[in-house]
Amino acid sequence: MKHVKNIVIIGAGNVGTRLACALNDAGCNIVQIAGRRSIAVETLAKTLDTDFTLSLAKIIKGQDLYILALPDNAMEEVLGELDLTDELLVHTSGSVPMEILIPFSENVGVFYPLQTFTRNREIDLKVVPFLVEANRIDTEDSLVGLGKMLSANVNVADSEKRLQMHVAAVFASNFSNHMYDIAREIMQDNGFDFDLLVPLITETAAKAVEMGPDNSQTGPALRKDMEIIAKHLELLKNKPAARELYDRISKNIIDQTH
Repeated sequence: MKHVKNIVIIGAGNVGTRLACALNDAGCNIVQIAGRRSIAVETLAKTLDTDFTLSLAKIIKGQDLYILALPDNAMEEVLGELDLTDELLVHTSGSVPMEILIPFSENVGVFYPLQTFTRNREIDLKVVPFLVEANRIDTEDSLVGLGKMLSANVNVADSEKRLQMHVAAVFASNFSNHMYDIAREIMQDNGFDFDLLVPLITETAAKAVEMGPDNSQTGPALRKDMEIIAKHLELLKNKPAARELYDRISKNIIDQTH
């Protein structure tokens, strides 16, 4: 297993920033930050006191690892501008297959943190699951070793399993947050602050973790209280998108209730 020490980060967004800082703190040498968003790239490079480039043609070659921390829809365009041979190249996506990297290096993998990231919000990576994949056993071992420098929870998962987990993560995180935003809007429309819902949100999440979401569901749909559901749908008549979500989710809960 080759020890990963010298790393180039391509992308200075939420994921790239958090990974670069965490790897630097773990003792890795962040040799260079590369990207096209000048302010973000320069700011991250300054934070880590390292080199940066806004030109992919000027990426330093011959390093141990190149981490492509970019939005999924930007990856192919950037890959086409890289000039690597057998350097270890990984991406950090939950949904993009590892195979997208194979035309651009003989040594590729995935280093995916299963978490939501916001640039200026600190997060303890020790509790964040990392999912790794590689096209070579020695590379897989290197990525597992790198992951264990950051987290106590490192797993090997191929592209199909990682995609399934990403779908689950979208339901658990992105969709849940959208529901919070709908709730915030309803509260605001009626002169109340979103903070009133915080204890409810906290308890719901705690029960899901401690008891399992299948054992902690409550509410009118679970009780099959069609009268209350009808009242809620009537109240939402001026919010058709929210009304449709409420109706569909209620029906799904009812269908799964034994």
